[in-house]
Amino acid sequence: RRAWIEDEVRRVYREGIHFQANPRQRIVIDFSSPNIAKEMHVGHLRSTILGDTAASLLTKLGHDVVRLNHVGDWGTQFGMLLEYMRRQEGVQDGDDVGIRDLQTFYRASKKCFDDDADFKKAAQSNVVALQSGQAWARESWQKICQASRAEFQVIYDRLGVEGLEERGESFYNSMLPSVVAQLEEGGLVQEDGGAKCIFTKASQAPLIVQKADGGYGYDSTDCAAVLHRLTEEKADRIIYTIDNGQESHMRMVFEVAERAGWLKGRRLDFMGFGLVQGEDGKKLKTRSGDVVRLKELLDEAATRAEAELRKRAEGRETPATEDPDRDARLRANAEQIGVAAVKYFDLRQNRNSDYRCSFDAMLDPKGNTAVYVLYAYARMSAILGKAKVDASALDTSALSLEDPTERALALRLARLPETLALVEDDLLPSRLIDYVYALAGEFTAFYTACPVVGSPNEASRLLLCEATRRTLDECLAILGIRPLDRL
Repeated sequence: RRAWIEDEVRRVYREGIHFQANPRQRIVIDFSSPNIAKEMHVGHLRSTILGDTAASLLTKLGHDVVRLNHVGDWGTQFGMLLEYMRRQEGVQDGDDVGIRDLQTFYRASKKCFDDDADFKKAAQSNVVALQSGQAWARESWQKICQASRAEFQVIYDRLGVEGLEERGESFYNSMLPSVVAQLEEGGLVQEDGGAKCIFTKASQAPLIVQKADGGYGYDSTDCAAVLHRLTEEKADRIIYTIDNGQESHMRMVFEVAERAGWLKGRRLDFMGFGLVQGEDGKKLKTRSGDVVRLKELLDEAATRAEAELRKRAEGRETPATEDPDRDARLRANAEQIGVAAVKYFDLRQNRNSDYRCSFDAMLDPKGNTAVYVLYAYARMSAILGKAKVDASALDTSALSLEDPTERALALRLARLPETLALVEDDLLPSRLIDYVYALAGEFTAFYTACPVVGSPNEASRLLLCEATRRTLDECLAILGIRPLDRL
């Protein structure tokens, strides 16, 4: 058995993550999905982080992954917004409008829509103009969308989210009549109160695929989206990363896809998740009662991480006058640690459960946190740096696992494929967090019990350190966390 464990460590050192999916599939993942003209808030945190992690893991395993951002960019709210902007001097065309302006305009337009019959009529007329492609409406709408995209990208850059293709509700607009016709031909549609409905076993309420006035809502859009992903994207599996409150709706859409004969043995997954709560167990809000902006959440985590880094740096680093880059480096590290702490804390939770957001718990260096794991990673890097060896050219024949803590760490390395296979199927990234935490803990036990640099077993233990560092690095990459070689 010891020989097998040692061979596994050598293989990890040479090849990294060895597990590959069989068969490889084309997988569409729908995640993040903010609304145009509104800022990303804490409610978008879990969909973005969970979906990105699932996409990264499935890509790592060899699947062909399509990352889709189903943004809310269509509907009555844009008719209201366009009308309000038309009536405001200097913003009629949407030029130089930022996302905060749009949020203010949206609130004001909603009040006008509710209180002013003429405004409401004009807004409804604007929706028709937008849907029919009138130039003025489409141009202003595009500028609104572009302002929102720019702000979304700032958040995505901070979170390290890449390769996310926007395909919002508007993308499917032209497909809706033919999708409804196809569902009618399949005998799924019943008329109820003038509306075209599909009744399912998933809910007592029907899917309304066409309203009584001839319009379409997100029920029809979601049916069109699943059909497009199956037929045009040729997906073998589609994963929807959406909050648990939408599960009933999505199960209805899934049932329609099955009954319509669209699935043909392919797989639809609802990757649901609970709410982010405040420390009081209630929905996380600001003191004024507003939803917490995602930018504010990340800023707070980075600010707290910076304060801790400055405290640790006092008295043991070169004064800023002699190291002019120190402050910039410290702020960059704080941003990296803060974002890592938020992501790790979220992913550590069972995604089906609500959880309480606590910055103190997120940034605790002793618990199951990103900070603890990042310190373990930095320690591995420090050992290899202190040894002054080429980590890419270590002697694999020198490996000899004699201490129980060495063997425990090696066994943990060998168990990664099992963990990845579980997450591939059940889409619970908390399993990978548990693995990462256990790996960091096994390394700490090994490091405490076994001297490395300067010991008779230096060559063997350096190899074990480097295999562990590489494995941890690959796991953190899947989780969207960038490690630091020095903390």
